[in-house]
Amino acid sequence: MTKILVAGELNADLVMTGLPSLPVLGQELIGDGFKQVMGSSSAITAARLASLGADVDFAGVVGKDDLGSFVLDQLQGFGVNVGHVQRIEVPTGVTIALTYSHDRALLTFPGTIEAYDGSDLTVERLSQYDHVHVGAYFLQTGLQPHLARIFKLAQEQGVTTSLDVGWDPSETWMDNPYLLAVLDYSDYFVPNDDEVTALMGGSYQPQRLAEKVKGTLLVKRGGEGAAAYDKSGELARVPSYHVDVVDTTGAGDAFNAGFLYARIVEGLPLEQAMQFAAGCGAQAVTQVGGATNAPTAQAVHKLMNTWQSRE
Repeated sequence: MTKILVAGELNADLVMTGLPSLPVLGQELIGDGFKQVMGSSSAITAARLASLGADVDFAGVVGKDDLGSFVLDQLQGFGVNVGHVQRIEVPTGVTIALTYSHDRALLTFPGTIEAYDGSDLTVERLSQYDHVHVGAYFLQTGLQPHLARIFKLAQEQGVTTSLDVGWDPSETWMDNPYLLAVLDYSDYFVPNDDEVTALMGGSYQPQRLAEKVKGTLLVKRGGEGAAAYDKSGELARVPSYHVDVVDTTGAGDAFNAGFLYARIVEGLPLEQAMQFAAGCGAQAVTQVGGATNAPTAQAVHKLMNTWQSRE
């Protein structure tokens, strides 16, 4: 059976919904909903992969605190193997998510997010997998200096790789000293369109960005669907689906999981894998929390048959 390793950050999300506007200093806003859910781009991707039916292990660290226990319990509940997750004397990271129908604002205390360095990802461990995925690259300052080496080791064992960067709080983007080296060993690079624009210095130039990636650039475009590029040009484009948006938190991670499941586990062609991924992303925005009610692959196919695409 195909086996996937997701490595990286673990944290909890505190999600507030139904806010009338962005916060203003000195003023109080009232929301209509609040939930504590498992956060982290990497963890949400792993949970959704396992729910779809993939065999998934997670490598990372959490604190020896209640939030760390909560995150581990959540991952195990989704069917993710957490035997490679270590508990350390650092507080577990936490993100406060203020969510709106069109987007969300995120406030993060890094904690263990910055502590993981990937030193446990040896050749022996990497060789046990078919694919390795890492999310939230820009938050993982402890992992950044080592990730190119880890991806190179993986590929030398015949293991494919994928990377999602997330937003860059430092605003360094392509000036990050390690990113280009990681892209040299990334089979799939999966930013959203805002991140593509920021990576390219303020202009949306996916084709230029694709030239810096070893394999395929997949751009998540929200309501506009998704597009794929390689160094030769655009490879495929798929639409999104008409759904009622409740919370966009984790939608991109759900897309990642859907794509990896369809492409790596099921071996589907690129465009079909992207359309399935779009279905996973659409399902994710219909409830609060990135991994809430994570569906099976069969459930996603049923939903896709009932939704109207935005073509």
